[in-house]
Amino acid sequence: MVRRTDSGGEPDIINTAVDCTAQYLIQIGILRGDLNLTMRVEHPPPDDDAPLAAAERRLARSLLHRWRAEADAWDMTDPEPLPVRWTPSRRVASAGEHVPAGSGTDTIAGTFLRLRPRRRLVVLGTAGSGKTVLSVLLTLELLARRLTQGEDDVPVPLMLSLESWNTRQQPLAEWLIDRLHRDHPGLPPVDGVHPARRLVLERRVLPVLDGLDELPAHRRAEVLDALDAGLGGEGDAVLVSRTAEYAALDREGRGLRHATVIESLPLRPGEVAEYLRKARPPARAAAWAPLLATLRTEPAAPAAWALGSPLMVWLVRRAYEKDPEGPGELVNRELFPTRDAVEAHLLDRIVPAAFPPLPAHPGRLHPPRTWDAERAGAWLSYLALMLNRRGESELAWWRLHMAPLPRLLALPALLTAGILLSFAVRAAVSGSSDTSMSDDFLSTTVVGIGVLAATVARSVTGSWFGQRLTEPRRSANPLLFVRALRSLDRHARVGPLARLAVLSGGPVLVVLLLALYAVVRDPILVSLSVGGVLPVLLMIVYAAPADTVDAATPDELLRGERSALVTTLTLVAPLIGVGTSAFLWLGGGGGGWAAAGSWAGASAMLVLLSPWSRWVLARCSLAAARRVPWSLMAFLRDARTAGLLQLSGGTYRFRNRRLQEHLAGRRARERGTAASGPGPVPLPKLSDTRDFTVEHTADHYRLRGRSRRLPLAHWAVVGAVLGTYAVRMSVTGQWHKPVVWLGLAFWPVAGVLLTVVGFLMPPRPLELELTRDGVTSVAGRRRRSYEWRHVEEIAVRRAVVRGRDSRFHALQVRLLAGAPRPPRRSRLGDGWYFVLPTGPSPHVDPGLAAALADFAGPRWTSPSGGG
Repeated sequence: MVRRTDSGGEPDIINTAVDCTAQYLIQIGILRGDLNLTMRVEHPPPDDDAPLAAAERRLARSLLHRWRAEADAWDMTDPEPLPVRWTPSRRVASAGEHVPAGSGTDTIAGTFLRLRPRRRLVVLGTAGSGKTVLSVLLTLELLARRLTQGEDDVPVPLMLSLESWNTRQQPLAEWLIDRLHRDHPGLPPVDGVHPARRLVLERRVLPVLDGLDELPAHRRAEVLDALDAGLGGEGDAVLVSRTAEYAALDREGRGLRHATVIESLPLRPGEVAEYLRKARPPARAAAWAPLLATLRTEPAAPAAWALGSPLMVWLVRRAYEKDPEGPGELVNRELFPTRDAVEAHLLDRIVPAAFPPLPAHPGRLHPPRTWDAERAGAWLSYLALMLNRRGESELAWWRLHMAPLPRLLALPALLTAGILLSFAVRAAVSGSSDTSMSDDFLSTTVVGIGVLAATVARSVTGSWFGQRLTEPRRSANPLLFVRALRSLDRHARVGPLARLAVLSGGPVLVVLLLALYAVVRDPILVSLSVGGVLPVLLMIVYAAPADTVDAATPDELLRGERSALVTTLTLVAPLIGVGTSAFLWLGGGGGGWAAAGSWAGASAMLVLLSPWSRWVLARCSLAAARRVPWSLMAFLRDARTAGLLQLSGGTYRFRNRRLQEHLAGRRARERGTAASGPGPVPLPKLSDTRDFTVEHTADHYRLRGRSRRLPLAHWAVVGAVLGTYAVRMSVTGQWHKPVVWLGLAFWPVAGVLLTVVGFLMPPRPLELELTRDGVTSVAGRRRRSYEWRHVEEIAVRRAVVRGRDSRFHALQVRLLAGAPRPPRRSRLGDGWYFVLPTGPSPHVDPGLAAALADFAGPRWTSPSGGG
């Protein structure tokens, strides 16, 4: 637009640009005069991912704070990250991209991010080699790269333990979503809901999974199969495991697909010396100088070998941090001539290091409580000694009652509780308005009927589930009847025809008895239906044993047992009371007080002989004797958090067998006893072949002899009958009669007589023959043969006969699928078959073990001392 001026001079030139492009503006830049622009500012389209990105950053900050606290607790990054080394695994071939060896967090983090086309890494190592340290440092570096270096394409590492993943109920994605919901409920919502599902489905989180080796053997393969299925073709993951367990899976073709496999290596002595130099207190440089000099100049010294483990490095720091003498004594070869001696000395200091006097950092995921280190060491030593003497490695809360003190107090505690309950029942009955029916004899009979009915329900349930009444029961919800039916079918130890007959015929019998009452008017029919048959059916349905090896935690099993106990008290016991009351009421008498009395008797039976009551007795008695703390479960959780224990299904184990042996030995030395204990009389005596003749050639091994029997299996029945009798005599109020005490004494005397008679019987012949074709055994008049081509594994295991622990060990075989099955009398628990008894100990003679290794080859599993 041109506008002329009034003075006739140069015209005013005004250039106006409306709704044009930058290219046009550049072209008109040569114009003279003013340029008026009308610009329209367009807002960028809304970013739908902005709320999700904010939630992702919040999650990364929370995880960084948490894992920094964990790393600080173990001195992983103070004063600098531990110089953990790694190399491509020599025992397991990588299915993914080959990577070079390296060390340091930056190297492994960078290497992981460069993996193509999938980022799948398996970190292996032996116990204490630093594999978990490596995974934690990898997690920290990935989080730091994302938050401090702006690398937004780095996924958020979510480090989890595989023990909490039930692969039979949740696929990988659903499990990760569930964990994000539970562990991070405060993440900002996206579209009004928790962002967990989008974070997982859009692969914004990286699962870093630890604890594969802590799972039961049969679950490891299931977990890897589920992990492969959940990752699909493009998913990323980091898996941490001990080398031996993962290598065994890999040989079976069950390794993680498309994964790069690395192994952690021992720390270099020179790098350890530099790390300790920076970590030691500056004022104690002279006290630390001998150890640092030895690490630098004598890499083959015992102290240098011992400090190749991050665990031992941590122990050195914690043990000598405030010691004015310093760690110089570790280089004294007269005191510590071997690596084992150095490690044993450091292991003596592991409990004070794991339970420092200062409270834990509040940012840790599960901060341990402050425990007195001396007492904690005594508690752990007692538990280790108890396991050693039983030849076990799994610490299960429901087996704690097998310790000597709880077993000694079991009968007195049972009688005391029953007598106190009898006073409560008598007071309730005496206060009844129906005084004519409050006769002492009748009230005793009513309570006794309740005890008897509960005993029948427990006995049938025990037979149904293979006499597993001492094991914890799964959590029972009366409203989830169909799920309960599936569970009881999975755990049943009776045949399919028996299951069908009971589950279909039981309800029919209940209806039939009620219908028959309408015809004959006999009250016993209603009582038998409501108070007899129906409680047995419900007890079977709602009292199924829990999956102790598949459980997430021991606390979960304990909660399940409490839930099952409450269900039986509110569902089974009242039905028994109603059945008794119906008999009296329909017969013309008052039945209200009878229902309460019968319910009390049934409840006493169900409670006093439950796994929960055994646990309470064991915990209280051992805590009163200062063997364990009163808050035992909390202490075990903290010991696991501190690195002393690990989970194995629903039980705890010491972090490694050597730690258990070390703590047990210390307890035994303090008490002047043997760490393994004398144990029972070793009969039968295949555990000691001095009384046997041996014929051994290149192709033949025969062991012959005779052995006396030491019957012990009947004590399980004697104990059950004795407990039932004790509850009945005490709760019914008959405990003041001398004759009932004679009846109580009869059962243990009968058990002793059976044991003595069995021991005095003529010795039976025992024979074991090994050839290149198979194994044959003779025990008494029974002969058993198994061909090697049908045998998958042969081992010495605890014998479980018809669901009962027979309290002795036996040589057993597990057969391949499709192999001919031996007679039923040879069948033991979990798919194993009987070969020959070996005695109370799991160990066998070294010569016999060598012969089994020779003839059975890789099928032979040498005893490790566990049960």
